[in-house]
Amino acid sequence: MYIFFILTALTVHGFFHTKTGTAMTAVGSNPEFARASGINVDRMRTISVILSTLLGALGILVYEQSFGFIQLYMGPFYMAFPAVAAILLGGASVNKATIVNVVVGTFLFQGILTMTPSVINSVMQTDMSEVIRIIVSNGMILYALTRKVKVKR
Repeated sequence: MYIFFILTALTVHGFFHTKTGTAMTAVGSNPEFARASGINVDRMRTISVILSTLLGALGILVYEQSFGFIQLYMGPFYMAFPAVAAILLGGASVNKATIVNVVVGTFLFQGILTMTPSVINSVMQTDMSEVIRIIVSNGMILYALTRKVKVKR
């Protein structure tokens, strides 16, 4: 699992150092400048959507195989919410997200979700672990979305 994650991260990192990856970065940073530089902005956006969909599908397959079987009917519902929560918790904003935000957020999110049920069960003496887990994950997303970031000028 870790080897797969490292290989995927290195592949994505390597892709962004190619001509197409640099063009995609330019379009994401400043579409007007990219268009003035001769980059086909619509084509780069299309490629970006296709690649993000493929990476999402690959993530769903890796996530689902942890159950011992693959049933992809509800896969997108199980995958999107925790992924967004982890990225936001890692410090990403609407304007900027990096690989470091993803990795840090994933470790924080999974650590909190792993520790929450045992802590709550020892405090409340009832089995509310799954309800509390959902409340905590929703709370983390709300915190990340309502956080104010000061812009340096």
